[in-house]
Amino acid sequence: MAIANSTQILIDTNKRTVIKRVGIIDSDELETVIIDPRTLAYALNANNLPYQTGNTVATGFANSAFTISRVIASVDAEVGHLQLKWQGAPGGGATIYALGVGNVDTNPQYQLPAITNNTVAPTGNVTLKSVGTTTNAAYTVIIELHKNGQFYSAGQFQDPAAFNYPPYGVTP
Repeated sequence: MAIANSTQILIDTNKRTVIKRVGIIDSDELETVIIDPRTLAYALNANNLPYQTGNTVATGFANSAFTISRVIASVDAEVGHLQLKWQGAPGGGATIYALGVGNVDTNPQYQLPAITNNTVAPTGNVTLKSVGTTTNAAYTVIIELHKNGQFYSAGQFQDPAAFNYPPYGVTP
């Protein structure tokens, strides 16, 4: 259970998002949704209009809305770890990273691949869960996402000619 936690969006453009999650916990934190791709800026619904609560999303959105390109984490606990996971069907979530005690940085200079959603029956959400942590454990996680332009507006629907987007698409 969390004593205090917060999720803050640091950057949210049409191409990338950076999110910071901070928590101080006194027992294990259950799977908490920290990223819902529908709530990020410029999200589109199934009709390529700005997403609003209750709209349907385009086919493929749940597993292709974005990739995770970088995770920076600091876990301060005597024991235990954090699990960063793609949310899916019950028992079907896929672990992205298990973050142990200490500091982690998956900086692109290490040439780790961007992580796509590979879970069973995906929702598109990213969750965070702590396992075996001690009283007054603390963590900070910063996640950088790269948005898929198919599901987030970059202006291609307002000015399709500028993006070589149908009906203005030119093919060789």
